[in-house]
Amino acid sequence: MKKLMFIFCALPMVLHAQIKFEEGTWDEAVAKSRMTGKLIFLDAYATWCEPCAEMEEYTFTDLEVANFFNETFINVRMDMESYPGVELAEQYAIGVFPSYLFIDSNGDVTHRGCGAMDGNEFLQLGKETTDQNLTLASFESRYGGGERSANFMLSYLELLEYACLDAERFAVEYLRGVEPSRLTEETPWEVFAAYQWDIYGREFQYLLENRDLYEKEIGKEQVDAKLYDTYLAQYQEIFEAEELHDFGMRALIHAIEDVTFSGSDTLKLMMNLHHAEFTENWSDYAGYAIELVGMTEVDDPEQLNELAWKFYLFVDNKNQLEIASSWAQQAVDKQPEPSVIDTYASIQYKLGNRKKAVELEKRALELAKELYDDISHYQYQLKKFEGG
Repeated sequence: MKKLMFIFCALPMVLHAQIKFEEGTWDEAVAKSRMTGKLIFLDAYATWCEPCAEMEEYTFTDLEVANFFNETFINVRMDMESYPGVELAEQYAIGVFPSYLFIDSNGDVTHRGCGAMDGNEFLQLGKETTDQNLTLASFESRYGGGERSANFMLSYLELLEYACLDAERFAVEYLRGVEPSRLTEETPWEVFAAYQWDIYGREFQYLLENRDLYEKEIGKEQVDAKLYDTYLAQYQEIFEAEELHDFGMRALIHAIEDVTFSGSDTLKLMMNLHHAEFTENWSDYAGYAIELVGMTEVDDPEQLNELAWKFYLFVDNKNQLEIASSWAQQAVDKQPEPSVIDTYASIQYKLGNRKKAVELEKRALELAKELYDDISHYQYQLKKFEGG
């Protein structure tokens, strides 16, 4: 009976495990840190932040996490958009929520992290603060002392990323201090390869001008991969931009025009295809799309369907429509969904194959009904095809 009573009494402690956060002021937490020698763990959150709420509900209530943090740190939880959180957010450059800072009694950050984490990840973050070789502060000190090995630099940059600090900016600043003649050395190359994406930057231009040297020192495969990844990153940035979209894409197409590397032909076609779509130059769009599908042997039904639908909407050349029809048929064979069948039917109608278009659209409509989809589009298309 005593054993049963013990188990029963212990259960509430397990169920209500929780990181215990201080209720006093920030200055009181700092004073307590001085008195106990413990680090302050600061959970920097915002009231609107969903990952912050998830951390509070799930990770902070993990038994192992709660026990470790309660034993090891002085835990403080603070809204960074209310006083005094706003001052701490400015002092410690906190711009991402949630952020986790480990601060000593002098107010110096020894380690930090950010973002939603499960119990194991968060526990690992906390334990890293107890090992002087793993903390962000120790890497800052070693960097200040002149350490620049490739492994060290990449580990340091990973820590900065892990803390939601600007690792890319740090990498750019580091590279600015490297003489051009040393850019092919292991450390500058590794940092450049992993963190520098500006095609107009000094380091990338130096690569273009001294490509033979890089291929000799680094290897052609790695150089080609860096060229591809950098132009692709620039393309993605422009693709997502809202301003100067047309200008940026034209400038990028011009910049890559005379550069060749493994995959460059495909990348150039992708850029030209996107620009033609953006400028609504559907004649060029059709040519680029046909060339790209032929070159890359696209077989993904969603991609084929998307391309074929745009041909239905905007392309009038019969030969090009016939090619798009073959894409649509491939898409239907692989993914016979209502919207995919509808695309195939629509192209058949545009090609003048009215009977086949009606047959296919009826199939799409019936399938949509079975799947409880919205059938209004299929009804509209069917009526259009039947009416001629």
